[in-house]
Amino acid sequence: LRDIMDFTGELTGTRYGTDDEIDLALKVIADHARAVTFAISDGALPSNEGRGYVLRRLLRRAVRFGRVLGMAEPFLYRVAGAVIDKMGDTYQELVKNRELVTKVVKTEEERFGETLAQGTDMLSGLISEAKQAGRNYIDGEQAFRLYDTYGFPLELTEEIAGENGLVVEQEGFARAMEQQRSRARSARQETEYLSEKSARMKNVLEQTGET
Repeated sequence: LRDIMDFTGELTGTRYGTDDEIDLALKVIADHARAVTFAISDGALPSNEGRGYVLRRLLRRAVRFGRVLGMAEPFLYRVAGAVIDKMGDTYQELVKNRELVTKVVKTEEERFGETLAQGTDMLSGLISEAKQAGRNYIDGEQAFRLYDTYGFPLELTEEIAGENGLVVEQEGFARAMEQQRSRARSARQETEYLSEKSARMKNVLEQTGET
C-alpha cells in the first residue's frame, strides 16, 4: 500500500510520516481505494443495500479523508487508477475493467461531493452548538434532519462526532426515523386509495357509456 499512499500524497501535496492526521488519512484512502477497486472490478456497484452499501460506505469514507488532505475535487478515481497500475500485472481483471472502475468511482465521488459539503457545514454547526451547551452528544432529531435533508449518512455523522468527542443520540434518531416512515406509509396508503377510487369511477363511466 505504500506506493498507493505515496501516489495520494503527490496528488494532495502531502507526505507520509510528517503528521499523524495526514498519515491516517493516507492509510485510509489507500486501503479503501484498493477495496473499492477490487469490488467494482468483481461486479459490485454502490447502492443502499448488501455489498453495494459496504462499497458506498468505503468510498464515501475515503472521500471524506481526502477532504482532510484538502481535496475538494474528485481524486479517488485517480487513486483507483494507481491501484490498477500497481496490482494489474497480478490481477488482470483490474486492467480489463479499468474504465468501469474509474467511471463508477468518479461518478459516486461527484454525487457525494455535494452532499459532503452541505452536510459537513451543518454538522459543524451542530457540533459547536453541542459543545457550547456543555453536551457530549448531538441531538438525534437534528442528526436525522441532516440525514433526511442532505442524505448525510448516520455512520459518517457518528464518525465525525466521535472525532470531536461527541456521540449521536440514538433514541432521538430512531424516533424521527419511525415518524418519517409512518408519514411515508400514510402517504402511500392515501395514494393507493385515490388510485383505486379513480379506477372505480372510470369503470362506472365506461359501464354507463360516459367518457
